Amino acid sequence: MSGKRIGGGFLSLMGGLVLIMVMLLTVIEQNAFDLDFFQSEYRKLKSTEVIGISEQALLDTTQELLAYIKGERNDLKIEAVIRGEQRPVFNEREIRHMVDVQRLYAVGHLLRNGGVVFLFLLLGATRYLTGSRYYRYWAGGYLAGAMIFLILLGGMVFAISRDFLWFWNGFHYIVFTNDLWQLYPETDILIQMVPEQFFFDLVLRILSFFTVVMAGLALISGVIFAKKK
Repeated sequence: MSGKRIGGGFLSLMGGLVLIMVMLLTVIEQNAFDLDFFQSEYRKLKSTEVIGISEQALLDTTQELLAYIKGERNDLKIEAVIRGEQRPVFNEREIRHMVDVQRLYAVGHLLRNGGVVFLFLLLGATRYLTGSRYYRYWAGGYLAGAMIFLILLGGMVFAISRDFLWFWNGFHYIVFTNDLWQLYPETDILIQMVPEQFFFDLVLRILSFFTVVMAGLALISGVIFAKKK
């Protein structure tokens, strides 16, 4: 096997993996900032009753919270009427935790955008090495990358189905360097807004969307790979 063929195979695999990462980060962002999803979850979980806040005030607070995470708002000094009292929505611990969440979002957003640039470089290099067989290499690289991700995805689904709380806590231990994410449902509005069930539903929604996108692109890649063979 020539060096160009080996190089083309490696670059196409890398391109497939980077593309999948970009798709996953995009699906996460689209779903995590979907206000309609928040509203449906609030109604399902009866969040207004748990918090003691009107639905409109809760949605307004959510919009401001999401704007802060995106860096479109400078602080979380948000007030609302909660159980008949005009008061700050978030306490100091919640605000400090959201500083970490904002940084995490910025890193993920940077990775997604950087991944797009890196992907085009990989595709260009693959085209240079493989010439007229470019599309078959690209399709094969994506299919190989999808199989790797499918194994990881299967492990994640298994962990979630066995013990979501273990999976979710493990995620927080990995991405955060402090314990500010450990909030108190009895007193902290943030965890009352987005309790464990909310995140369980969000993760399932993300995995469902991501699986559909991956499967659709895998089908297209399979057709290209078969035809170009």
